[in-house]
Amino acid sequence: MNFSEVFKLSSLLCKFSPDGKYLASCVQYRLVIRDVNTLQILQLYTCLDQIQHIEWSADSLFILCAMYKRGLVQVWSLEQPEWHCRIDEGSAGLVASCWSPDGRHILNTTEFHLRITVWSLCTKSVSYIKYPKACQQGIAFTRDGRYMALAERRDCKDHVSIFVCSDWQLLRHFDTETQDLAGIEWAPNGCVLAVWDTCLEYKVLLYSLDGRLLSAYCAYEWSLGVKSVAWSPSSQFLAVGSYDGKVRILNHVTWKMITEFGHPATVNNPKTVVYKEAEKNPQLALGRLAFPAPRAAASPASNTESKFSLQTLKPIADRANPKIGVGALAFSPDNYFLATRSDSVPNAVWIWDIQKLRLFVVLEQLSPVRSFQWDPQQPRLAICTGGSKVYLWSPAGCLSVQVPGEGDFQVLSLCWHFSGDSMALLSKDHFCLCFLETEERVGTAFGRPGDHT
Repeated sequence: MNFSEVFKLSSLLCKFSPDGKYLASCVQYRLVIRDVNTLQILQLYTCLDQIQHIEWSADSLFILCAMYKRGLVQVWSLEQPEWHCRIDEGSAGLVASCWSPDGRHILNTTEFHLRITVWSLCTKSVSYIKYPKACQQGIAFTRDGRYMALAERRDCKDHVSIFVCSDWQLLRHFDTETQDLAGIEWAPNGCVLAVWDTCLEYKVLLYSLDGRLLSAYCAYEWSLGVKSVAWSPSSQFLAVGSYDGKVRILNHVTWKMITEFGHPATVNNPKTVVYKEAEKNPQLALGRLAFPAPRAAASPASNTESKFSLQTLKPIADRANPKIGVGALAFSPDNYFLATRSDSVPNAVWIWDIQKLRLFVVLEQLSPVRSFQWDPQQPRLAICTGGSKVYLWSPAGCLSVQVPGEGDFQVLSLCWHFSGDSMALLSKDHFCLCFLETEERVGTAFGRPGDHT
């Protein structure tokens, strides 16, 4: 495992291009485009104000920079550096900006969610979509880029409109059986749209492309409900994280729950591997494992009960957004595993075996987990906790690696290159690249884990 030198960064704005050739990063009002392989600067663009959001077009030929405070979006071309586009929303303001799947239209959401403006880079035409709803996740595109679903709020009632992205014509419009819609998400195959309600009302609705209600799911009533939602890559499962600390898995045939996963403070199953991060040993060399290897499984004749207690956080009940419930979900790219984080057990990542529908591994860190992300090509999970280490887990084992360099590089976020050969590690003011050898198997020093540490 190798690391690049450290580069300056602002606002954690650092993204690989979809084709994997470029890396964009921001330093105040400057946009820096680097070659992924050499990290040499290819282009340096200067914007009119501090950049607050960047996004690549799907074909990696354009990149937009949004300056929400100024109501501005600037677009730059990789093929024609002298060409650029400036979009000024004026008095309407700007709160969000994104690309359409074709990479030739930009969708700007104005302040107070009064409308969405669709700007065409090709024809310079402008069209408007009214009544967008201000919610957690109100716009969703199908993976093939053909359709867009938009959450709307009209006459104090929730609606969803489905548009054809090629010409922005309205395909379907229907109202939803929600009190206060919180988010929408297409299944990866683009056949089903998941809609979930406010956390005050436990409700998950599944709609077909033509607006038919396929199923409605409610796990319980009179308590805080849905906190996070994630589709499996195969579209066979929908994972719903709830405020009661459980993840419920719905199947794509009947849309009924097939199992639920809890996040108790004590792990009792002797078949579950628990990795606990140890305090740093100054004698360990750079890159050596900081997780102790799991103990061998107890013999069947042993009467000792295997238990492992996790550090929990007591929520403050009289404040908004209590630290309870499952706040993060992510399926591995091969559908084999589901990684979760319970906000009341902030230092732990839980990894579930989806084939056997059981808890497979628990990773307990010394600090609260800030972010985790799967390798796009294989079941390998990267984790950061705001410290100077990055953690990697695969079915072969687990390891932690110290990020080298002067000073304390605190990894606040990370993102994988689509090849899985490298990832960007982001701190408050800097970033670096971590290169993983393609033949490297994570944690081979462990062999096959057997039991709790």
